[in-house]
Amino acid sequence: MWESIGTLLHGDPVDKAEVKRMRDLVLFEGPDRNKKVLKFFCLLILASGIATYGLLGDSVAVVIGAMIIAPLMLPIVGLAFSISAGDKLSMKHSLLISIGGIITAIAVGFFLTLPLIHFYQPENIEQVMVRTSPRLLDLLAALITGFAGAFAMSRHDVSDTLPGVAIAISLVPPLANVGILLASSNYSLAMGSMLLFMTNYFAIIITGAVLFGIMGFSKVSIMQQSLSAKRKGITLALVILILISVPLAYTGYNIFIDHSITNTVNDASNVWLNGSDYEVISTEITSDKSVLLRIIGDGELPALEKLEEDVNGKIHGRKIKIEVVHSSTYHLDDN
Repeated sequence: MWESIGTLLHGDPVDKAEVKRMRDLVLFEGPDRNKKVLKFFCLLILASGIATYGLLGDSVAVVIGAMIIAPLMLPIVGLAFSISAGDKLSMKHSLLISIGGIITAIAVGFFLTLPLIHFYQPENIEQVMVRTSPRLLDLLAALITGFAGAFAMSRHDVSDTLPGVAIAISLVPPLANVGILLASSNYSLAMGSMLLFMTNYFAIIITGAVLFGIMGFSKVSIMQQSLSAKRKGITLALVILILISVPLAYTGYNIFIDHSITNTVNDASNVWLNGSDYEVISTEITSDKSVLLRIIGDGELPALEKLEEDVNGKIHGRKIKIEVVHSSTYHLDDN
């Protein structure tokens, strides 16, 4: 059954020539190894620089540009391919190059941010903050994207989908984000970005190794295979992925709770302000986990006790802070 599925996925039976093509594509070996490594790090440094400035500038387009040219997926897919083939030497080379790439991307983000640290506050930049709270949904997306990446690389007739895969799987931007946040001494947020990267990293390894095995690459090898190395590689990646899912689930749960609380407070506030000259501008969770309610209007506010009574027991003991903006000094955009 697996042979027929593998043939269906790949299109043709996998032979030694196809294995060699894949090795040349995703592994850093052979007489051109040094050139491939140099090209990899040059592109990675450029992509990391673009990602860093795109993140600091809060520009989605620039960050996407960095994703497209970033070559970091190559050694990660190469590691997945090596695990599938049971090739210990290639595993070692791909692992070392990917680790070197990780360190390089973080370093670029760090050193490019240092001179600018007094001009930017990463906590106020959406593109930075959105990469600090990964959830289980990010893991699920990474697993599917890992399959897509391995599939696209294993079939030259669909390789034109690789830019889309590069955009879908976030690798270099989270690492540049780590550098930015380390430079600005936001260590806990930096850990969140690193968690996002590690989620994507191990998802690609697991899904890639499985898909290459199903396609038949593991059964046709031009190098000596080690079954124990294959098992150890897949087991280690799977265990780490399971461990990563714990903080992802915790983060996702907290995001769900925060969203529920803001909706509850927002709905109760609209009822509380009904009949007064005030209206709600926004409701958000602050860094100290309080609920900040921004309202606009003039005149006397309704009794705060009424709002607190309405949300009592529904907001997990959070405190409500109210920020009042007077209509005489502020105008809402009617558009």
